[in-house]
Amino acid sequence: MGYTTIALHVEPDTLGAVDASIALPLALAEVHAAHVAALVFAASVYRPEPAGGDAEMSENALAAREDGVLLHVRAALEARGLRFEVRGRSSFAYGIGEVLADQMRVSDLGIMSFGSGADIGKRFVASGGIFSSGRPMLLVPPSHATASPPSRAIVAWDASTAAVRAVHGALPLLKRADSVTVVSVTDDKEFRPGQSAVELTHLLARHGAKADFRPVQRGSGGVTRAILDAAREAQADLLVMGAVRHAPLHNLVFGSATMDLLDQGPTLPTLLAA
Repeated sequence: MGYTTIALHVEPDTLGAVDASIALPLALAEVHAAHVAALVFAASVYRPEPAGGDAEMSENALAAREDGVLLHVRAALEARGLRFEVRGRSSFAYGIGEVLADQMRVSDLGIMSFGSGADIGKRFVASGGIFSSGRPMLLVPPSHATASPPSRAIVAWDASTAAVRAVHGALPLLKRADSVTVVSVTDDKEFRPGQSAVELTHLLARHGAKADFRPVQRGSGGVTRAILDAAREAQADLLVMGAVRHAPLHNLVFGSATMDLLDQGPTLPTLLAA
């Protein structure tokens, strides 16, 4: 089992930044011989200051940049011999907030660059892909320019339906990784029968993954910090976790690992499913 179709959002930016943002997605497409649906549009509300010194980039300048990035992405895909389609903003029949989610519904995986300080536009597009598409979403930090598929994965496991979907959505990546560590924050929730992370490692092993289990404590830093600390100690280059959207009051009182991740930005490529 692998990915046959990857939906990729490309933010119009300098060509160097674009190359960095598509390095991992194109490497994954090559490994899986996947068709790439690349969507080039500005998700970010912020517009970089043009050379002329105006406060904002004009619509014409933004459209020209998008056209240039579209041609650049097309050339990069052709150079790798991948099957693809590249579409710009003029191809969309509805608002950009729905574009990526709609393409993900007919894809196996969605990918977008997403880092700390992402503005409301990028968060809107990312949240739509995660919570409205029914497919897994891989968020890649802008600083991550590695063009190699993940080799050391961390799976954050709480036996929720979202975590189950994330694990199965990540299977093509986990099967190819050199190691997979299943992490459960054991003092965060009362574990019920059937919530066995050890059993998950057995399932992953039957799929061909090299998996083991590591319990961790929540500690004063919260669930997100405990998971990220475990990922750093394992030198992981992929995090897999379920995404859950709670009511604002729940987030205020109990916190939310998903919202923490979107607020802080992922520090390593992170696959989420809701």
